[in-house]
Amino acid sequence: MKKHTAYFDCSSGISGDMLLGACVDAGASLQKIKNTIGDLKLKGVSILAKKTVRQGLGATKITVNVERHNNHHHEHAKYIEIDAFIKAAKLEKEVKDKTREIFQVIARAEAEVHHESLKTVHFHELGNPDTIVDVVGTLVALKELGVNNVVSSAINIGGTGKIETSHGLLSNPAPATVEILKGMPVYFSSVPFELVTPTGAAILRVLTGGVKGKSAFTSVSPFDSGMFKIKSTGYGAGERDFPAIPNVLRIIVGANSEESLKDEIIMLETNVDDTLPVVYDTLMEKLFKAGALDVFFSSIQMKKNRPAVKVEVMCVKSLINKICKIIFLETATFGIRFYPVSRIKLEKKVVSIKTKWGAVRIKTGRAYGKIVSISPEYDDCKRISLTKNVPLKVIIETAKNSFKPENVI
Repeated sequence: MKKHTAYFDCSSGISGDMLLGACVDAGASLQKIKNTIGDLKLKGVSILAKKTVRQGLGATKITVNVERHNNHHHEHAKYIEIDAFIKAAKLEKEVKDKTREIFQVIARAEAEVHHESLKTVHFHELGNPDTIVDVVGTLVALKELGVNNVVSSAINIGGTGKIETSHGLLSNPAPATVEILKGMPVYFSSVPFELVTPTGAAILRVLTGGVKGKSAFTSVSPFDSGMFKIKSTGYGAGERDFPAIPNVLRIIVGANSEESLKDEIIMLETNVDDTLPVVYDTLMEKLFKAGALDVFFSSIQMKKNRPAVKVEVMCVKSLINKICKIIFLETATFGIRFYPVSRIKLEKKVVSIKTKWGAVRIKTGRAYGKIVSISPEYDDCKRISLTKNVPLKVIIETAKNSFKPENVI
């Protein structure tokens, strides 16, 4: 799976359920999320995704329903209890590690606010199972979307009014939220509500690398430079519907076009002697038929100055065994080397164009937002050359010059 960047537009704040809703709206599998949460054995917990509208903008609202009497042991739990629960949970290592890191960020903020240690600090509302669902669900969803890098806009934290907490009325943002947001770009607005929750802030802090001090926030563009190819977008709805702005968190998932041109393949090679020269024609044909990306032979000198052939094959990783089997069966080699290689390739597209001799396929290569390579298909040009008795080089040059929008079939 290609790796993508996710950009979060936090112009209406951020919360755990908005994060999860945005990811689901962008195409993450809700069933995969539910299956993972089910593995946590949180009794009486269910997840509901509903299409809704915020100020005319369509979004997905995630609601986590919890039967409180069945989960009372999680409410007001100590951080060390939550951490132990996650550590023992049936989760992929990457998701588990990130989940623990996020809860540690919340715990450190709570400990700082209440002058406690990590061993004694309690989670209040954050000790409920829905917080675990928001965190784990978001991490699973981003993994489903192929995201390995997260950047964000500055964060709208709302107005300077009062908010209700388990400690009574407090100024917005809540003390723990302020601790988590330290070092992250934020701004106040005229929206008279709490727009950022500790869960949302902690998830974003960890995913953007804020814990390690790296900057992944931008006020201009979600991307450093160059073209960006958007794969999907999604909107996660907040609880309220504000009159001034759509109460949604937007996610944009994609990749820099330069990055999307990179991939990794396998190079196989072997030195072959004591094999009849006529074998190599059949060997090449069979390797290409098996799915090899490229095959080439080089003349070399081996020990005792024996002439030999170096066989090199490029293929995807899944074809290693198939390619090796063909080489072993067709040649006298006793061993094959293979190793991963990285490459940058053009985005290839084949179109047919009209010429005065008929249709010719043109292979185009695109990069950095424009076509940088045009190559007429040899087989088409050869066919026309033989049937129309026209020099091959004339047909190739004419086909190149005919590559115009009005001539594409």
